[in-house]
Amino acid sequence: MNSPDATSILSYSPISTRQDRTELAISEKFDIIVVGGGIHGACVAKLSAKAGFRTLLLEARDYAGATSSRSSKMAHGGLRYLEMYDFKQVFEGIKAREELFEACPNLVRPERFLIPIGVGETLFRYKLRCGLFLYDLMVRNRERAHRWIPREKLSFHSFNAHRADLAGCYQYTDGLMNDARLVFEMIVSAEEHGAVTLNYAAVEKIRRASPGVVTVTWKDGVTGTTCQSKGSVVINCAGPWAPSIREASDEASPIGIKYSRGSHLLFSVPWNDPSLFLPLEERGRYYFVWPHATGTLVGTTEREVSESELDPQPTSDEVDEILQRLERDLPESGLNRSTLHYGFAGVRTLPMRDSRRGVSKLSRKHIWRSAHGVITLLGGKYTTFVWTAGEGLKLAMRELGREAAVPNALDDLPSVATGSLDALREEFATKYGKTGPAVERALSRLGGVCRRYRDRVDAWREISPGVLKLEAIHAVEVEQAETIEDVIRRRLDLEFLPSHGVEALDDVCEVLGRARGVDSLAEQRAAWKERLGVLHEVLGIGPTSK
Repeated sequence: MNSPDATSILSYSPISTRQDRTELAISEKFDIIVVGGGIHGACVAKLSAKAGFRTLLLEARDYAGATSSRSSKMAHGGLRYLEMYDFKQVFEGIKAREELFEACPNLVRPERFLIPIGVGETLFRYKLRCGLFLYDLMVRNRERAHRWIPREKLSFHSFNAHRADLAGCYQYTDGLMNDARLVFEMIVSAEEHGAVTLNYAAVEKIRRASPGVVTVTWKDGVTGTTCQSKGSVVINCAGPWAPSIREASDEASPIGIKYSRGSHLLFSVPWNDPSLFLPLEERGRYYFVWPHATGTLVGTTEREVSESELDPQPTSDEVDEILQRLERDLPESGLNRSTLHYGFAGVRTLPMRDSRRGVSKLSRKHIWRSAHGVITLLGGKYTTFVWTAGEGLKLAMRELGREAAVPNALDDLPSVATGSLDALREEFATKYGKTGPAVERALSRLGGVCRRYRDRVDAWREISPGVLKLEAIHAVEVEQAETIEDVIRRRLDLEFLPSHGVEALDDVCEVLGRARGVDSLAEQRAAWKERLGVLHEVLGIGPTSK
């Protein structure tokens, strides 16, 4: 049962309840049905709805529940791809990165990286200089162009004048981002433009019923009901599961893919130095060290796996591999098992243009495949998601025999505020008596969405929720969170804290209980702690607090 308090403050979605969404999903005929609620599916849904097409999005689990919340949190051109001579993808990545900097600065920001060059690495230095020159061609702000810093001018404590093996560092710029929040921006914006979106709607079968009519059978994970929706075209953006969600009769055109798992580790030590791009012995392989809101993030490994897991985790040998790298490269950094507090892994889908190559050598360039009214996306780089989604919409329009301009996916995002947030920060303090880290965190994550909290003094006093509980209400009432994990892990980013959000469980359970009437919260709570315990065992660190 919905809480009237929560609804009065935060429920502004055009379609207010899951029941409403479900009824529309099964009763209407849609122009485009999008399968998959990661960044590509969410962006396709927004573009489609904004272009005037009746749009339905179905996600099997939760939005951003897989790869789109488990990336390296970087918006980058892909400097490593220059070694593969994949210049087109690098230029596309840089241009897309620059667009993200301008359109959503609260979610994507520039970050300076250093690449150390050893004494005697003349060829590597020359190749890198050429690559960085190409990298700079698409940079809009010349202050972000690369430069060489000789060893004697380095002030970075881990790479300084005492390192006799170091010639210096190249400095260049890439971006850091909140990957999951970008997905929710697209989901909410898609709904505001008229799309119907449903998470926990697992597609079981797609078939073309007749020319121009594709039926999609899906199971409602909340009610257990099997439902059917009809559309003219299906755009399949299911990520690692995309090959299995196709027209069943499309047996003549198998899709060749490989899966690559990348793992990252989080350390409680703050990273106050420039971020690092560190080469590995294997050609074309690198790892990164960069700041995170909860300390320092390090990654990534790259392992070929046979299939995608629902909840991939780092393995013990991947953890050891990263720790050994850090001990070798940054022995004085404090990044070791004693400061390690979290880890996560994601699985990428890589189209097989050359089956002889390992996953580290395969191009990240995506492929679109069309058959029987189903347009399938294979692969896709997060940074260029807007361009990739635009391609998918163009293919769907061709299938529909209709034309429309592809809209701008990065305008009218809910959290992007016009002007400074200083006035809103002052209102939080003077009207509501709310100041400190919780307010700053809400402003940095939700930006302009926080303006919807203004002038609700009576409601604030009635609920007395605190900022975190208000964010939880927003997650449930607006962003369709259904479970404890949905709230803590993807919408509030509490999983990354050393406590992993355990101290927020009471507030989150209260919000979910009032808004959803969920009777499995005790089991969910226990499952969350059990998951953390298993992860801590893999990381080789202490138990989760109870």
